[in-house]
Amino acid sequence: MKRALHDAWWRVATAPPRSFTDSLLAGALTGAAALYRTGVAMRNTAYDRGWLRQVRLDCPVISVGNLAVGGTGKTTCVAYLAAKLRRQGKRVAILSRGYGGTRPQPYWLTWEDGGLQVNGRAAATTDGLPDEPQLLASQLAGVPVLIGTRRERSGWLAREQWQVDAVVLDDALQYRRLARDCELVLVSARMPLDGWPLLPRGPMREPLSSLRRADVILMTKADQSMDRLAALTERLKTFNPRAILATAIHEPDGLWEAVTSEPVPLDRLAGSRVALLSSIGDPDGFEETVRRLGAAVVSHATYPDHYRYRVEEWQQIVQAAVSSGASAMVTTEKDLMRLRHVTRSSETVIPCWVLRIGMRFLSGEAELDARLAAVWTR
Repeated sequence: MKRALHDAWWRVATAPPRSFTDSLLAGALTGAAALYRTGVAMRNTAYDRGWLRQVRLDCPVISVGNLAVGGTGKTTCVAYLAAKLRRQGKRVAILSRGYGGTRPQPYWLTWEDGGLQVNGRAAATTDGLPDEPQLLASQLAGVPVLIGTRRERSGWLAREQWQVDAVVLDDALQYRRLARDCELVLVSARMPLDGWPLLPRGPMREPLSSLRRADVILMTKADQSMDRLAALTERLKTFNPRAILATAIHEPDGLWEAVTSEPVPLDRLAGSRVALLSSIGDPDGFEETVRRLGAAVVSHATYPDHYRYRVEEWQQIVQAAVSSGASAMVTTEKDLMRLRHVTRSSETVIPCWVLRIGMRFLSGEAELDARLAAVWTR
């Protein structure tokens, strides 16, 4: 039921109504979106005019966020920036709200000695832990990922316990309580030139005018919309002509077997009949990536972002993949964070491969590096 409601909302949120029912739903949500827009405008005005106070840490704060709900590759960008800062010799921590987790906050995750640790102790289970912070910790061994709704408190803890030189805020464009020294906003290159409607009518958390707060606007997944990239660039400039405009693509960076963790050559996908499984913000982009690697996609089971799979669902998904004639299943690295407990507790009839995605800049990286370097000279 939850999945059906999400699919109906997403269809109406990102495309014109295709039926009378869709039109009724769109009309009902339009009124709610007007109220939402008023609330967003009032809150932003309060911060812009200083009526609501911002907290400032005694180290550089770099924010990564987006205007829309999911689908821009934000987690990949956060990992990319944190790794970049580490290569420059900086001690860095990531501050996350921990969306999708159920464990009492605050706490922190690290990846030490080949395994996940929670508050400095080996994690006996990952139940209740949010997927994206787990993924960031596993990709950035030794980098603390602090989870808490009050990210200024997480920042103070990072300074006190790890003496970090900088913090990266994950998904923080809307978290204005903590002042930042560099605001990086991600925009999907597939976004319409005028944006989508605001929540709950559409997937936009804020209107395009909020781009005026950005220091860097990064258009992601540019290779999926190269024909309209120039028009989108000019459109975004009208909202913030001073911001650095950069473009990046997300591309395959590795493949391995989910249960055994054994690496699988990427070229194994070429010519293979595969079934896909994903619960991410951009399932269409994931499917397109797999197809570009030469695989024949025979089915794609999609679920709402951050969906927590159950054992019985996993067994049904596997059986459906076998019935479709797939020789393997392919899922995302983010999904693996929520699949580990079910894959270990049931027999896998066909292999389940995990596709890792990395980010590569096409333009604007030198300007971004200069902007990041400037935060240490303030």
